[in-house]
Amino acid sequence: MWLYGAAGAGKSAIAHTLAEICETCGWLVASFFFWKTAGERNNANRFVATIAHQVALTIPASRELIAAAVDYNPFIFEQSINIQLTKLIIEPLEQLFSDRIIFDISPLVIIIDGLDECQGRDVQSGIINSLVAAFRHTPLRIRILIASRPEVHLQSTFNSTSIQPHLSRLALSGEYSPDEDIYRFLEDSFDKIRREHALASYIPSPWPSADVLRELTRKSSGQFIFASTTVKYIGGDPHQLPHRRLDVIRRLQPPKDEKDMPYGELNSLYHHVLSNVDNIEAVKLVLGTLIIVNSKVDYSKVDFLDHQMSSTHKMDNWLFWQPGESEACLGQIASVIECDASGRISILHASLLDFLLDPSRSHIFHLSQESVLGDNAALGLRHLRQQEHDQNGASIRPWELIL
Repeated sequence: MWLYGAAGAGKSAIAHTLAEICETCGWLVASFFFWKTAGERNNANRFVATIAHQVALTIPASRELIAAAVDYNPFIFEQSINIQLTKLIIEPLEQLFSDRIIFDISPLVIIIDGLDECQGRDVQSGIINSLVAAFRHTPLRIRILIASRPEVHLQSTFNSTSIQPHLSRLALSGEYSPDEDIYRFLEDSFDKIRREHALASYIPSPWPSADVLRELTRKSSGQFIFASTTVKYIGGDPHQLPHRRLDVIRRLQPPKDEKDMPYGELNSLYHHVLSNVDNIEAVKLVLGTLIIVNSKVDYSKVDFLDHQMSSTHKMDNWLFWQPGESEACLGQIASVIECDASGRISILHASLLDFLLDPSRSHIFHLSQESVLGDNAALGLRHLRQQEHDQNGASIRPWELIL
């Protein structure tokens, strides 16, 4: 099963909870959680070795068989993931199955979280293909859960015809109405801060109001990472007043200093997503148009644009791009921007706007209002010239269209 959703939607929390449930039920045979900032967990070098180690611990009868496979080929960890899976996991478990030491009664579960945080797109796709190749013909009831963001290359891999018969999908989307869960999470978290914080006696009562909780829920945009980051900042420092930090979050008070960063975790997330983009200037051009131009332009007064540029079709026309170019461009940041089947563009994280417009947070990814409006003014003049050319039938030299 592929569990996928936007960055910060709660995939890891679900994967961890399922791992705990499966372990309690005796189903969990192994788990691996990729993490971009951990040197031993942001690549596939120890992926199979870690799973094999857990299999040996979970099923003690497999230890000698796994150890024998390593003794027979000491260089096995330098071979392909497919070979490692086959020799260290599949063959030992099938041997136990044929010897009736383990039986096909309940499923064995392997959980892999954060696949998109493993270095190398080809490596990520290779892990999926290797897992399918290794496990699809085994008589064992192996169930594999993979949680990740819906990156374009992963979508392509999971859409492969060789994988389809073995795959089910679960999208973490608005269908599950996360706002109610986020509100409850915030409510419970603030209650815990009021009870347990070292400076709890200084917190005014009642705090916070239901209106503030609803405001924070709206800002979360259905993504748990905003809510969890907010709670960690407000209640995470025993030497800082939680109600003052809530005011910082709501921009009613400024941060104390440069170290007082409410959204360090979100900043890291957005930097990671944008750092993996091939043509960042093209992405910034589209994002600038979405975020800044759409909020500034009165489209009723612009006769060559009848609606906001909120679809990939309109964006392609506005930017003088080939049809499909803007969708391909935004596909690189699919974990924070969504394009539906009709081409409608949706920003999944309301906090992304604050990040991009604040140079102290976004750095090289900052969207300068002056620069964005200047670029789009040039595009507007180019459209006017094109419109004049179309109406008058006059010939315009190519360089006159380049401003």
